[in-house]
Amino acid sequence: MKNINYIIFLLVFISFYGKAQLALAKEDGTPINDGSVITYNSVDENLATLHYKIKNTSSSPVNVRSKVMNIINADGSNFQFCYQNTCLPFIILGAVYPGNSKPAINVPANSEVSGGYTMWNKDTGSGTFPMDYIIKYYLVDNFNNEYGTPVTFTYRYNPNATLGVHDMTKSKTSFAEINATRVKSVINITSKEDLSYILYTTDGRTALAGNLKNGKNVIDVSRLQQGNYIVFLKNNRGEALSKKIVKE
Repeated sequence: MKNINYIIFLLVFISFYGKAQLALAKEDGTPINDGSVITYNSVDENLATLHYKIKNTSSSPVNVRSKVMNIINADGSNFQFCYQNTCLPFIILGAVYPGNSKPAINVPANSEVSGGYTMWNKDTGSGTFPMDYIIKYYLVDNFNNEYGTPVTFTYRYNPNATLGVHDMTKSKTSFAEINATRVKSVINITSKEDLSYILYTTDGRTALAGNLKNGKNVIDVSRLQQGNYIVFLKNNRGEALSKKIVKE
């Protein structure tokens, strides 16, 4: 009889935990798959902060923790890691967040948590790139035993990386358009609403910043040095667009 009860318990246990599903996604819903590498070429907070969601696709609530699996060409001292109501200015190799002595991140059934879940590398490095932060997200039971399928991905900083940026001229839903990507003295921007803008150098420094009005706008870049820049636009709803330009 005891053996039968044990088998029934074991089957229920396997059934429950076997169905638990953990998933990660960027703020816009783009999946962060196991093994993904998310690359940034800037250390500016606006451009290099990863906003993400932890999703539970099962019919039962789950508890989640994260672990720093590896740090390459950095020490974690300038990597901001935020979750729930906690925002840490650094991370430690091998550390678990939240710590095992603290409550895990609870995600209700068929739900997600997103507010306050960010990470951002502020470290410009010592010249050896890329800088990688490899983080694993995994499910735990009430005794902190790991189960299920984890999701491990890499946050990468490489200032030499050429990233694909959102092409605003091809998007029907864009709230602004930059009419040319190669400019000499001015950047012409047509906006459908009031915006703020920041013009970044490729190493993350702010070259120019200001506000734009609904309609046609001009940003004077005649005094800037020749080279590559990134135009970052943000509206009052918090939506953002960016585009790479070349100052000739």
